[in-house]
Amino acid sequence: MPDNTPLVQLLQALGGGVAGGLTRTLVQPLDVIKIRFQMQVEPVGKHGYESKYQGLLHAFRSIYKEEGLRGIWRGHNSGQVLSITYAVVQFWSYEQLRVKAHKMPFFDDRPLLLYFVCGGLAGCLGTVAAQPFDVIRTQVVAADPTSKRSRMSSLRGVHFVHSTEGLRGLSRGLVFTLAQIFPLVGANFLIYKYLNALVLFIVKKSNPDHNIPGLCLFVNGALAGVSSKLLVYPADLMKKRMQLHGFHQDRQTFGRNPICPTAKQCFMTTLKGEGISGFYKGVSPTLLKSGLSSAFYFTFYDYINRYVIHPVQDREEQRLKEEKAKSAAPKKAGWT
Repeated sequence: MPDNTPLVQLLQALGGGVAGGLTRTLVQPLDVIKIRFQMQVEPVGKHGYESKYQGLLHAFRSIYKEEGLRGIWRGHNSGQVLSITYAVVQFWSYEQLRVKAHKMPFFDDRPLLLYFVCGGLAGCLGTVAAQPFDVIRTQVVAADPTSKRSRMSSLRGVHFVHSTEGLRGLSRGLVFTLAQIFPLVGANFLIYKYLNALVLFIVKKSNPDHNIPGLCLFVNGALAGVSSKLLVYPADLMKKRMQLHGFHQDRQTFGRNPICPTAKQCFMTTLKGEGISGFYKGVSPTLLKSGLSSAFYFTFYDYINRYVIHPVQDREEQRLKEEKAKSAAPKKAGWT
């Protein structure tokens, strides 16, 4: 498998960015609900009468009533910067890692392991690149609607957090993020590719072009997103709570604030105060969001791959073959 040309790599990065941006626009409301649930110390449910949010529909109604339609999409701009940055780096690095791995007999003979390792590493690279924007997005969504922090732009937010807390503030929760992102994204790619292979095996006789129907791509992406997210959800909750540390004064209307200056203290206070179920607060909107995100994410990118990147890639490979053939052809007599 030849290395991707610079033009193909550029299209892979742009394709990832487009897929990430479109997906973020569609699932942002669920991300808002997820973060609000994760930050709520009080129980989520009808039994929690003093809780700010008592369920998915109740949360939607409450946010819309108090903050309007803008509240449902709060943090969308910072979320877009996060999603596009992450997706550009993730899909670009995955494609390059996959090409390199196919050249190694160990991984070439173990395609599922290849998908897992390349996907996990690509997810980690994308996470490191997007981490500062993830911190800002979390703080914008979790802050009181009337606070200045809730209206921070991505770049202004990065400057503000860096000036008040330094690099430590921008990287808050990164260890937890990386701990969850490698198995999460690795499993996401593995499950998605495996399900796609099953679909191709079933329909191969009636599908000579090996093009998987869009509905199958969507369903496979959703299944991959839900199953992989279940594996790492507690780490995601603790990461979000650690990113909350340092701006409790901007969260006066949401009830008690979780105490999470360090990973150990976050784990112990959550376990002691909320029990095991505390680590799964917000899991319902999270799984719904993860399923839809992964479904849209992979479907958008695969369609861009099919109709834009692959045709260009085929032309580039053909051009390189022709150039190689010309350079290897014997020189005609009389020419120097």
